[in-house]
Formats: sequence, C-alpha cells, structure tokens
Amino acid sequence: MENYINNLLFTYLPHIAFAIFWFGLITRIIVANKSIQAKSTQILARKGVKTGNNLFHYAIIIVFFGHFTLFLPEEVYHLVMTTETKRMIALVFGITFGVTSFIGMVILLRRRLKDVRVRVTSTFHDYFILVLLLVEAGLGLASVATTASTTVEEYASLGVWAQKVITFQPDAGAVIAGHSLLYKLHFVTGLLIFMLFPYTKLMHMLVLPVAYFFRSGYQLVRKQHLLNDNRIIK
Repeated sequence: MENYINNLLFTYLPHIAFAIFWFGLITRIIVANKSIQAKSTQILARKGVKTGNNLFHYAIIIVFFGHFTLFLPEEVYHLVMTTETKRMIALVFGITFGVTSFIGMVILLRRRLKDVRVRVTSTFHDYFILVLLLVEAGLGLASVATTASTTVEEYASLGVWAQKVITFQPDAGAVIAGHSLLYKLHFVTGLLIFMLFPYTKLMHMLVLPVAYFFRSGYQLVRKQHLLNDNRIIK
C-alpha cells in the first residue's frame, strides 16, 4: 500500500498536474481571458501593500525559476560546477529568497486580517491562496534545512527524480521513496498549487507581463498644475 501511494504521488500525480495546468492555462486564455486579473486593495489601505508585494513577487519568481535547476542533468552542470557547489548555491538562494517571500506573504496576510476595509472586501479565495503559498514556503524552508544536513547523493537524487518525471519514466517515484517526509509534502503541495494556478488570480503573474507589451491602448494622466484663462495647460 505504501509503494502504491508513493507511486501515485510521485510518478503519476506530476503528469496529472501538468495536464490540468496546461488545460486550464489554454482554456482560461481563450475562453475567460478577461477574468485574468488580481484586484488591487491599495486604494483601500496603502500600509504594507508595497513592501509585502515587492518582497513576495520578486522573491517568489526567483524561487520558482530556481526549481528548474532540478531538471539539469549532472553531465550538463558538471561542466561548470560540482554537485556540492550546486547544493551550496541552492541553499544560499533558497534561504535568502525563501525567507524574503515568506516575510512578504506574512505582511500581506497580516494586512488582510488587521485592516478592516481590506478584510471585508477579501474573499475565501484570497485567504486560501495566500495561506497555501505560505504553507508551501514554510515547507520549502524546512526542506532547505534538510538539504543542508543530508548527503550530496540524496540531494542529487532529487534531480534524478525530476528528470525521470519529465521523461515519463515509470520508476520515478521509487527514486525518492525513502526521502524525507518534508520533501514529499513540499512536492505534493507544489503540485497542488500548480494544478490550481490557471484557475486562480495567480494567473496574472504569468499573463499580465506578456499582455503588457501587446496592449491596444493606454491612458496618459498628467498633473494639472497651470491655469491660464480658465483653461488647464498640460
């Protein structure tokens, strides 16, 4: 039974998550693209929003792309560094930007809970996504601590697992069957977020930066500071 669950979660679930992600991404863009937005609450309360948003967005993007290094085969990154060097870089970046994103999310969550106007306009969806990301960040930081205390071989096997997943190897789950529960919880929570991503306001992080360059128009707003003959000079 244990092997069955491990195989389900770490061999088949990643492919299920990828399928749901791409289906949701394509259908959301084609069918419901006007719903892709993240409603700003800055007009309701400015305190904490800029700091929290900046810490969260910039750090989470770096953390996200940092995970893609798991898909690099050893023969590729061994051209420039050893596995131990790669692990040290992962630890430094993981701790630095993991803590940064975690602090940013705590600031945003505290703001939603403490400010009355923001709280009454927040939905279950707002809290659910933020708490889920906080849990994932916390598991990620705990996994970093595990990575620091484990062997290089065990760290390298995480990359082996990721590469087996994307190449559809049937024994992918067996590679991390004996790994720490923290790693497994981090992976499963990450896959859950991956599946939910296209159906939540998180989509704006992926679509809006691209859509910005293809916008059809814009509104230019200037400060009105001169008055002459009852007409505004702009």
